[in-house]
Amino acid sequence: MPVPMPERKPCRCLCLPGILLCLYLVRLQPRRSFGLAQDPSRLRLLREKAGINLRTRISNPNMTYSKESKSLLSRIAEARDRGDWQSVLGLFRKYGGKELPVFHAVLHTAFNCGQYKEGAKIYTRLQNLNITQDGAAYATALKLFAKLGDTARVRDIWKEARSNCLLDEPLAAARIDAAAAEGDIQVAAEILDEMNRTGVRINIAHVTSAIRACWEAAGSSHNAAEFLLNMSLELGLQPNIATFTCLMGAYSGARLEQVLDAYGLMQSMKVEANKPFTEVYLTTVLNVKRGEGRLIRSVQDTLALLRDCPPARLEAARAAVADFRAANIDIASLGRRFVRALKLLEQDAK
Repeated sequence: MPVPMPERKPCRCLCLPGILLCLYLVRLQPRRSFGLAQDPSRLRLLREKAGINLRTRISNPNMTYSKESKSLLSRIAEARDRGDWQSVLGLFRKYGGKELPVFHAVLHTAFNCGQYKEGAKIYTRLQNLNITQDGAAYATALKLFAKLGDTARVRDIWKEARSNCLLDEPLAAARIDAAAAEGDIQVAAEILDEMNRTGVRINIAHVTSAIRACWEAAGSSHNAAEFLLNMSLELGLQPNIATFTCLMGAYSGARLEQVLDAYGLMQSMKVEANKPFTEVYLTTVLNVKRGEGRLIRSVQDTLALLRDCPPARLEAARAAVADFRAANIDIASLGRRFVRALKLLEQDAK
C-alpha cells in the first residue's frame, strides 16, 4: 500500500488499459458483501455528510432572469432549506414560464428530498418544452434517473449532455455516481480517464464514487478498488471516511491481509471511523456473505455464523472493536451483534 503524497501531482498511472486489467479481475469469483450497499438511503446520507456529492448550481454569467423567476427562485430556496417539497411543488405548478434556473431549482430540490419520480416527471416536461439545458441540469437529471434505476434514460441523457456540453466536475461526478449505482466499473473508469486526459480536475468525490461502483459490482472487485485508491494517492488526493467505507465494502472477499493493510493506511492518514464504517468493516473482516447477513436477527444467529470463522479474522475484528471503543465511536446495530458474539466465543474458548 503506497504512502500518501503531500501535494497534488499529475497522475502517471491513470489510463484505461490499466483499469481494464483490474476490471478483468472483477469476474473471477462471486461477490460477497453486506451493509450499506443494501440501504441506499444510508449510503446517500453518508456521502452527503462526507461532502462527496458535488453541487450542480447553474452558474452561467450570461443567463438573464425575469422578475417572476427571481421571486420564485427565492421562495423555492426558502422552502428547499426547510425540506418542504410540497411547497416547492405547489409553487412550480403555478409557474408557466420556460426559464432553466427555475426548472433546475425544482429538480435539485426533488433530488435532495428523495422525490425522484416527481423529479423525473419535471425533467420530462423540461425536455418536452425544448428548453436549452446546461451541464448542471443534465447532471441533476442523471442523478434522478440513476436513483430510479432507469439505466436506459441515464444513457440517453448522458449522450445528449455530451453532445451539448463540455465535461466538467459536477457532470462527471453525476455520471460516475450513476455508474456506481449500477456497479458499472468500466464507465466510471472511462470518465476518470477522460477527466485526466482533458484536464478536468479529479477530486476525492469522483474516486470515491468509482470505488463504490466496485462495491456494487457483480463480481469480486477488490483489486479494482485498490487500484482506484492508489490512483487517488498518486493524484495527491486525501481519502475520507466515505472513501474508506466504500473501499471496505468493495474488499468483501479479499484476503484479510489486504483488508488490514487498507485499515492501517486509513489509521496512518488519521481518517476517523464513524458508525456506518464500523458495520461495513466488521462485516468485511469477518467475511460475512450478503445472504448470511440478512439472516442475522439475534446473537445466537451471529454465533452460528461466526463459529467457523478463521481465528485470525476473529482477532482482527476484536482489535477493531477495541479501536472503535477507544475512539468513542458508536457501533452500528449489526456490529453490536458481532461484538456480543465475539465476546461469547472468547469466553467459550477459555
